[in-house]
Amino acid sequence: MHPISVCIIAKNEEKRIEKCLASIKPYGFEIVVVDTGSTDRTKEIAFQYADKVLDFAWCDDFSAARNFSLREASNNWIFMLDCDEWIKKIDVEELNYFRKHHSDSVGAISRENLVTQNGQLVLNNTDHTERFFNKKLYHYTGIIHEQLTPIRGKEFPCFLLHTTIEHTGYDMTPEEEFAKSKRNLTLLHKQLEQEPENPYVYYQLGKGYEIVKDYESACEYYGKGLYFDVDPSLAYVQAMVISYGNALLHTGQSEAALGFEQIYEEFATTADFVYLMGRIYTANEMYPQAVEQFIKATTFETSKFHGANSFLSFYQIGLICEKLGDTDNALAYYHKCGAYPPAMQKAAQLSAEQAQSGTKRLVLFGSDVFILQYIMEQYRQAFHDMDYETFVFPATATQEEFTDNAEKLFLFHEKSVDAVITFNNRGFFMPVEGQGSLWDKWNVPCYNLLVDHPMYYYDTLDQSPTQGIVVCSDRNHVDYVDRFYPTVHKSFFLPTGGEELHPGQPKKSIIDRAIDVLFIGSYKYHSDYVYDTIDETIMDDMIANPHKTLEQAMETVLKNIQPDLSDDELKLIIQKHRFVETNLSSMYRLEIIRALIESGITVSVYGEGWNQTDLIGHSNFKCHAPVSFAEGLALMEDSKIVLNQMSWFKNGGSERIFNAMLQGAVCVTDDSIYLKEQFTDGEDIVFYSLATLEKLPELVSGLLQDPDHMQHIADCGYHNAAAHHTWAYRAAELAKLL
Repeated sequence: MHPISVCIIAKNEEKRIEKCLASIKPYGFEIVVVDTGSTDRTKEIAFQYADKVLDFAWCDDFSAARNFSLREASNNWIFMLDCDEWIKKIDVEELNYFRKHHSDSVGAISRENLVTQNGQLVLNNTDHTERFFNKKLYHYTGIIHEQLTPIRGKEFPCFLLHTTIEHTGYDMTPEEEFAKSKRNLTLLHKQLEQEPENPYVYYQLGKGYEIVKDYESACEYYGKGLYFDVDPSLAYVQAMVISYGNALLHTGQSEAALGFEQIYEEFATTADFVYLMGRIYTANEMYPQAVEQFIKATTFETSKFHGANSFLSFYQIGLICEKLGDTDNALAYYHKCGAYPPAMQKAAQLSAEQAQSGTKRLVLFGSDVFILQYIMEQYRQAFHDMDYETFVFPATATQEEFTDNAEKLFLFHEKSVDAVITFNNRGFFMPVEGQGSLWDKWNVPCYNLLVDHPMYYYDTLDQSPTQGIVVCSDRNHVDYVDRFYPTVHKSFFLPTGGEELHPGQPKKSIIDRAIDVLFIGSYKYHSDYVYDTIDETIMDDMIANPHKTLEQAMETVLKNIQPDLSDDELKLIIQKHRFVETNLSSMYRLEIIRALIESGITVSVYGEGWNQTDLIGHSNFKCHAPVSFAEGLALMEDSKIVLNQMSWFKNGGSERIFNAMLQGAVCVTDDSIYLKEQFTDGEDIVFYSLATLEKLPELVSGLLQDPDHMQHIADCGYHNAAAHHTWAYRAAELAKLL
């Protein structure tokens, strides 16, 4: 067993405690349950899981009960849980490292607070709570809403761990919530008598009154709590400020809430506060300032209140646009809210109104590059299914073919064109002699979908039409366009999608599939590329830091040499050295497959360029010629694992991932920021790290030896991809942009 004790206090929790205890049992911790007077089956259930089940006479003091559980624990290191919580994911190795190397610190974990909506538990907000500590150094204080406190008075360093729990303590009926709040308020007023100078107690009193919808009293106590000299960096102080602002808005004190401008610099470090400022500005009809704050809120990676950094901010912007009569942008922002019901209702209403204006008409550009032609056709079919009229300007080999298709394009335009969609720059500029871009002449927005890094298209992106919009499949690429191509009107992130070869048909079970590991992709190493000193330095930096993009590594290296390097100069140098990324990606692709086959795992590879490598002839390397998309999907249907390498996309996705999932295979891929947002490692996808490729063979071997686990991952991955990552879903997202 690990020298860690999980401590839980309980009373009449027979409906919830088993899920909590069952989530702990597999990890080898001591489990200590302290019962404070249950009259149901709580203790009976606890005895089935816990190492110790102890009684404690309730004395209206939560800290007393918590501290009793600490004293009875056999180990010094404590992981504290409540009965309405359970472990979602936990890194036990990290916990053991933490207690050895951060012995005087406290570990905070992420807690996802779930509430019931439409009969299902959904995420309401996420907070971070201190739960892992050494009982010789810390204990609990406060009779209610107890706080972890250093015994010797020394402030503790706190670190966020890679552990997440789920919590349903706020998922109550209005009657249950009211009764609990009344009980808590009684205890809090008792504590206030003992600690009249404690701002935390005022904060909890404000929360208690807010729960029972007594916003006037909530304002009073929040205001009193903030009157003290509080530390803005403390989580509860940040929460108190936001709660105070919400209470002011609830009581119609929007002008008073504008006073929060005075503390903006101190507190605008979270999406939640910035979102609050947007609402304050909206309430005061300061719409430009409000939109600015809502947009800023979406730049934060996380928020405590679910949606403040995403759909809630987009929804608020939509409301503002609609109020100001800008229905097109209102609809666009409502669509960005995803499945948020109020936004869906608003979007449906506006869409119905706009539908009366006629069918949308689009021009799409084909390509002689098969991947681009495939993507174009997926979008064309999806738009056709959405009742759009489309004209495809095909790839042309001769001037005569171009002229013929241009004439057809002009005929299509006679009935108007709403937008043009190009892929990897083909047709993006469309020059008209002496008149600039055709799209400017027609006053039509042109959406340029890039599936590669923008640095490969330096020769045309600088010639963007006035309404040129670049759509990137990696968020880092969006940043690159915004920074280095100021003539581009806008840029957006939209990853590629996936296609199910046989939709509606049952998938072959993992255990019955013939191919253990499949890799579909080419080896594109530019062997004629001559490396200079800068290339070698960049390569070394990216190998040492595989999370970096080429431009990040390039800037790091070059700014050390030339600190005053301008963006224009940097862009030219990145363009010159762009093939470093391609070659580095190919090198990793080679080493990934080498690591697997040399450990005894057979890998079936379909693609070009592999005959240049030294893998040819290895008994576990099954090399085949390239295949069509349909053939590739059929191979995935018969594969247990589909291996992917992200081609140095550090904040995007790949159609290979979604295709693998939609054919019922397990996708094993290096991660990205976007992928980690969309999927859960070991649940619907399997991630490996380029920094620790030596662990990949053991990872893949372990999967192949556990077909039941692979089946679970494959099933979960399929459902996720089918719901959120098909080409039809991407086309709907693009339609929102249109």
